[in-house]
Amino acid sequence: MIAGTIRIAWFLVAPVVAACLLAPAAVHATDEVEKPDPFDPRRPPAAELQMSVAEDFTLAAVGDCIISRPLSQKRASDAGFDAAVKILRGTDATFGNLETTILDIRDFEGYPDSGAEDWGLTSLPAVAGDLATMGFDLLGRANNHALDWGIAGMRETSRHLDEAGIAHAGIGENRGLARAPQYFESEKGRVALVSMATSYKSSAAATPALGSTAGRPGLNALRLEQFSVVPPEIMTALAGIKRAMDGARGNAVEAAGDPPTELSLFATQFRLGEAFAYRYEMNALDLAEILKSIRLGKQHADFLIASIHAHESAFDEDSPGDFLRELAHRAIDAGADAFIVHGIHHLGPIEVYAGKPIFYGLANFFWSDVQEPLDPILHETYAARVAEAFADPKTVTDADLSALLNATGFNNERTFQSIIAVSRFEKGRVAEIRLHPIDLGYGLRIPDSGVPRLASPAKGRPILERLVEISAPYGTRIEIRKNVGVIRSEAQ
Repeated sequence: MIAGTIRIAWFLVAPVVAACLLAPAAVHATDEVEKPDPFDPRRPPAAELQMSVAEDFTLAAVGDCIISRPLSQKRASDAGFDAAVKILRGTDATFGNLETTILDIRDFEGYPDSGAEDWGLTSLPAVAGDLATMGFDLLGRANNHALDWGIAGMRETSRHLDEAGIAHAGIGENRGLARAPQYFESEKGRVALVSMATSYKSSAAATPALGSTAGRPGLNALRLEQFSVVPPEIMTALAGIKRAMDGARGNAVEAAGDPPTELSLFATQFRLGEAFAYRYEMNALDLAEILKSIRLGKQHADFLIASIHAHESAFDEDSPGDFLRELAHRAIDAGADAFIVHGIHHLGPIEVYAGKPIFYGLANFFWSDVQEPLDPILHETYAARVAEAFADPKTVTDADLSALLNATGFNNERTFQSIIAVSRFEKGRVAEIRLHPIDLGYGLRIPDSGVPRLASPAKGRPILERLVEISAPYGTRIEIRKNVGVIRSEAQ
């Protein structure tokens, strides 16, 4: 009787058991059943990448801050400078690129390390507090002057900025810290900053630890590979030169033929193309790590700024390098709410992508030629030029050398033309960008030049008209209203 009951029970449950055993195979074959969402439905990861600052959040952004001494005291006697500072102080957050080392040379324990071809820029210790007084909240540090005075100078600058209460990013004791976002707590939300550079001395790049090798302090580097694109007739000529050089060295020489698609000559990589151009390829590892830092920074903040110091340009030198647009778009896709380029020392185009502003070059904001002391190696490097320019080279000062070097690259109005870009955000998008033209006083005496002043209509109009022209190819329409350039979101 018991055995019969067992047989009947098995007869009833067997189909159910079989269905259960066969179900995984069927689901795998048809993929009809979706996997459960592993995340909290009330806290989806995508939501963490949304801008969440309060409405009417405003960001003021400027370019390179090469400032060597406190300037706030000038506000009382300089109306143009006072007007510029009022704009900086009137926003919810203000950003700039700090391109100098803050130190007291009298007791500094480091040494110059800028190299033989560039200035070693310095600032007095009071500059950090003065920048805070002028309204700066966040400063990018990743640039080619970040380690002009070595690691000791980098650390000393960090100490002064920390004491002044200014958030700064782009340098660190290892690559992870250099890449890491830093934060400013504004009244309308937490603002993150990720700062990077493609223009830097190779030894200035921070590195990670590996095995028994410690990580190297330095800056957040995005390595690039540059190619010079040349048309067929030029590539044919270059190939001929290479064959001649190989023959002179006694190497095997290939017969002439069609122009090669790639060629390395004179420490330059050439690629075949239809016209002259520069092409850049970003290092995949650096790019992935930087985008990850941007994503993390946005997850932990309400608003994120991504900034880059990049000297690289297109072949015409007035357009940004081709990689910058790709980088800017990918940074915004990863969570950035504003992308800011500095380093070219003149203004670049403006674009609005996915409701977020991209500034491809914010020029100089402070341009101090009051630079002392300079590295003795710089004097030695340019000794021949000094001897040609001065009757008695022994009398040449740091100011004389700076004047001589400035005369062969920065002797133009564009170096002294800039803007303050004020972006206002609503509902997760930029609603309006106001471009305030800035005049840095080209031709004034050294103590007065390089100080940002709100430009007069006569000086401001050419600045804004140039921005109108160079931004048009990016689909950006700028209206000039009472000496201010205005970009409205509906115009994009």
